[in-house]
Amino acid sequence: MAITKDIRVKNEITNCAQTLFKQFGLKKTTMDEIAAACGKAKSTLYHYFKSKEEVFDEVLDKELKNIRKTVNEFVNQQTTLQEKLHAYFITFHQETLDKMNLFRILKQELKSELANGSRFNSIIEFETKFVAGLLNEGFEKGEFTGIEKEDIPWFAEVMVVSFLGIVRYSVEKEGEFDNDKLLRVTDVLISRVIT
Repeated sequence: MAITKDIRVKNEITNCAQTLFKQFGLKKTTMDEIAAACGKAKSTLYHYFKSKEEVFDEVLDKELKNIRKTVNEFVNQQTTLQEKLHAYFITFHQETLDKMNLFRILKQELKSELANGSRFNSIIEFETKFVAGLLNEGFEKGEFTGIEKEDIPWFAEVMVVSFLGIVRYSVEKEGEFDNDKLLRVTDVLISRVIT
């Protein structure tokens, strides 16, 4: 399928904006700067996006899709439910830390209520469905027997919210986050939960 001119231009704007958002943050980046960075007229930007917040939405969506693609690749390489959950949590965490500046911007935006929590809720919803799919698969194979099948969506949501708390802590924490400790804790927690 050929990429249309509109998709190509939108991608160019998003790529330029992504660099600026990572460097300067959402508040300090203007539509004028985005236009200058990608060599487009400001009117061209407004043809594709109503505001810089809408551009940021597109950048965030792109980053989340990249994270999910990477996570999915690692999860699909695993065999057991325990291995898949471990791969999911560790890869998601590492990919998020690699994009730390963007997620700090998201955190600031969520605090300012520009997003009204909808971005964060959509992340939780997507990740919960993903984890619930892994748990359902494990349940069908007899690898996950600790709860009733109808409780899997709730259990998945609790796992995701707990895990996103760790991710948030990692993003907010000053200094280096100890990834080795996270690996050990993840091993212990998942081995206790998946019985």
